Amino acid sequence: MVTTADAPARSREEPPRLSAREDLLTVAFSAWLICGIFVDGWAHNNDKPESFFTPWHGLFYSGFLATALWMLSRYQRHGRIPVGYGRGFVGLALFAAGGVGDMVWHLAFGVEVDLEALLSPTHLVLFVSGILVVSSPLRAAWSDAGQRSLPLPALLSMTIVTAAVAFFHMHFSPFLTDAMTAPPYRFAAGLGRGGGWLADELQLEGFAAILLTTVILMGPTLLLLRRWRLPVGSLTLLFTVVVALSCALLGFEMPETILAGVVAGAGADLLAGTLQPSRSPATVLRVVGFAVPVVLWLTYFAVLATFYSVGWSVELWSGITVMSGLAGLGLAVLMTLAPPADV
Repeated sequence: MVTTADAPARSREEPPRLSAREDLLTVAFSAWLICGIFVDGWAHNNDKPESFFTPWHGLFYSGFLATALWMLSRYQRHGRIPVGYGRGFVGLALFAAGGVGDMVWHLAFGVEVDLEALLSPTHLVLFVSGILVVSSPLRAAWSDAGQRSLPLPALLSMTIVTAAVAFFHMHFSPFLTDAMTAPPYRFAAGLGRGGGWLADELQLEGFAAILLTTVILMGPTLLLLRRWRLPVGSLTLLFTVVVALSCALLGFEMPETILAGVVAGAGADLLAGTLQPSRSPATVLRVVGFAVPVVLWLTYFAVLATFYSVGWSVELWSGITVMSGLAGLGLAVLMTLAPPADV
């Protein structure tokens, strides 16, 4: 029999913490969900038949259903929401509502195309709620103050989150555009007396794509480095998976560019492994923050020059490479100034 004295003690009990195996299963179901998003994106980008009831939507929503059932089974087993999963359960409710809303939206207004598909209100609800769900293992690991080495479920969770963010910015991805292979200037008639040369829109698109992708990749990288010691290969996995999934959205039209992700990730692992044991956290973040984007985009342009072409002048491609390094350095400085916080 439970006495009234036992009730306050039970209410003060710590929430249960899932095992590494359970967190890995959460990651596996989350990967199913996110792969469905990428398959749906591939279908949109390759002019496949569009409606709400498609095989790719089926893959996407079945991944959500599997993830929801798994997380609910953990709640049922432990009797309480596990550590790190509270926002994930909020995400499940929002995602279910967003899915119903998405079906109603499609039936009422048709299927969006191109940029409209990413900015649809119901799709944004699915994006935000999906991030809350798939980041649950990451939050669980983050809350474990005694864990100094990056756990595998947290790494995989962060990789999935980063891939999802990259997906929603696909229109500004250097791995999905030929902006860097096109000539950088065009002649505009009517400018002055005899016309003149203007920066082409593709050039501006390429600049924005490189800087935005730098932020998308380096933000998670620096967060992981700030919180944990990283096992060998951690950042190679993150960079390679995110870049490969981005390339998949157009059916791997430029598969060689995946090499840039592999090289940059390996470089980040090498720097982290060399610096973390002896250097201050601020030094590690700043060196990695500057060096890794430089390695990433130097490799990227080298791949383009080898397999395709580089339409930009040396000033353009070298300048944006240095700018991306400065952007990464700026992120690192901000992270060293701000106090640690929950994710």
